[in-house]
Amino acid sequence: MDAHVYQEAGRRVAGWPRTLVLTHQRPDADALGAMAGMTRVLRALGLEATAFIYDEIAPRYQFLDAIGDFQTWQHGEPAAIDGRFDGILILDTCSWSQLDPVADYLRASRLPKVVLDHHATRDDLSVNGTDDYYAIDLTSSSDCGLVYEWCEAMGWPIDEPAGEAILTGIAGDTGWFRFSNTDGRTLRAAAALLEHCQVRPEILYARLYAAHSPARLRLMTRMLETLQFHADGRLAVVELTKAMFDQAGARPDDAEELVNIPMETHSVVVCVLLTDMGEGVVRLNFRSKSPELVGRTVDVSAVAGTFGGGGHHRAAGARVPGRLDEVRDRAIAAITEALE
Repeated sequence: MDAHVYQEAGRRVAGWPRTLVLTHQRPDADALGAMAGMTRVLRALGLEATAFIYDEIAPRYQFLDAIGDFQTWQHGEPAAIDGRFDGILILDTCSWSQLDPVADYLRASRLPKVVLDHHATRDDLSVNGTDDYYAIDLTSSSDCGLVYEWCEAMGWPIDEPAGEAILTGIAGDTGWFRFSNTDGRTLRAAAALLEHCQVRPEILYARLYAAHSPARLRLMTRMLETLQFHADGRLAVVELTKAMFDQAGARPDDAEELVNIPMETHSVVVCVLLTDMGEGVVRLNFRSKSPELVGRTVDVSAVAGTFGGGGHHRAAGARVPGRLDEVRDRAIAAITEALE
């Protein structure tokens, strides 16, 4: 991202005494890390910053809540909410569908917005003539990577808790630096955070990857019982239903990253996880491997786009109306076509 983009975004946010900080629904490590890190940084500058979540977050992310002091979103009159803030900072998304819990408010709000995002899927969030600014960089491996660079460009200090939050998002979106989006830029940011913020990687890893609930293991077992292979083993399909969650005693966040498990199979190029959310809606999560490994490029964000979703080239998703069996057949057909 060009330095002037960071400078302009920073000038705007620094001019807001009270900032409303938002991210997408079902926030992951990158979204929560970006919110926690930015609220911590802004407060250190003497500004008020309030970050909101929409549901209870996973236990392994509770340490981010302690850093960011997240508040639970309460619906209210847009004018009343506007009266509490001077501007809105949106992190890790630029999509109306991902902002569904606050979309009605945002469409009615008169506050200016700054959007910091790294996803290919982008909507125009500017309504009501608000003076908004979009800082979008599709080449960044994570939104927290952009947060780090933004703070560096502005000379905003990052203390140890903020550094831990930011590194959480960088590590989360790169699969602890094993995904193909890990590059020198990513590793330089991580190294700087380790060196200057005294973040301990072994503690952070344990918090992220060695703190799952027993219910998650039970849920994973049930998911793998649904495993099917298609397209000569290149496509793996797995499913989750409400009954599986109930039987496992699991929460929705226990399913995070389960879509990556079938990707460990040598022949698999693409995996799709279908989650029956009830009320006639199925959530699709797509993953694909690097072309250097499988000899072809499958852009799952393009596949997700045919279902009204989006994301990254190798990690994307969508929410689709319909029955599980119907959506499954459509997803298999769409991915098979992409593979061919």
